[in-house]
Amino acid sequence: MDNTAKVEQFLLLAKNARGLALADLISKATAEPGLFTFGELLSLPATQELQNSEHSAAYELLQLFAYGTWQEYRADPGKYPPLSEAQQRKLKLLSLVSAVDGRRTLGYDALMAAAEVPNVRALEDALITDCFYGGLLKGKLDQSNRCLHVEEAFCRDVRPEDLAGVAGALGDWLAAASGVLQGIEQRIDWTVDATAAAERAKGEAARALDAERKSIRTTIELQAQADSAGMLMDEQDAAFSLAELEGAQESRPAPTAGRHTKRRR
Repeated sequence: MDNTAKVEQFLLLAKNARGLALADLISKATAEPGLFTFGELLSLPATQELQNSEHSAAYELLQLFAYGTWQEYRADPGKYPPLSEAQQRKLKLLSLVSAVDGRRTLGYDALMAAAEVPNVRALEDALITDCFYGGLLKGKLDQSNRCLHVEEAFCRDVRPEDLAGVAGALGDWLAAASGVLQGIEQRIDWTVDATAAAERAKGEAARALDAERKSIRTTIELQAQADSAGMLMDEQDAAFSLAELEGAQESRPAPTAGRHTKRRR
């Protein structure tokens, strides 16, 4: 069951709970594995009534798990009910999430101080086993440089007095995203226009090439016809000259038979 489903489950259980029953439910919720947001449970009217009752410590406990850290607990542990081992472990994990908020890289020393972890081995076990596999953090451990490179972090509850700042940050992000989107749309329009122009140029080039091919083909055909006609005329001229030659030979006188020249002595 994921965090959202667990929240809904405890909201149903808290619907008719009051006083001691609600305080006991808060203790169970803060120890429940996989439940890391408590703002909705904290905002219930019955929970708010606990502030000025004999169960005010339960209200403070829920606030601690919604917004606080292990260091806040250590600063004034008498303000809260005694924490079970499961509650201590969960509060330390939430403290690690708060420690990396807004950071891309955080050293092991700062992380160990935030969660009061005794050594590097215990810290890496908590990060890998509980934070990474539990969906609280995404990142990479850099053991050689003793630091954590953060990619994503679970979003904890936000205090009511901090909502305006969060809304402003989201507004700035939305404005920046809108600017980026506008730039992308302009780039898309430019790409569409450029593609259309390229297609038109391609069509014009194809038509020009086709016309050039036709022109070359026509020129070749006309040249072939001209060459054929010239060869025919040459053949006719050659035949006429041969006939004239034969006629001229027939018209010459034949030599006299028996005619001889007397040799002088």
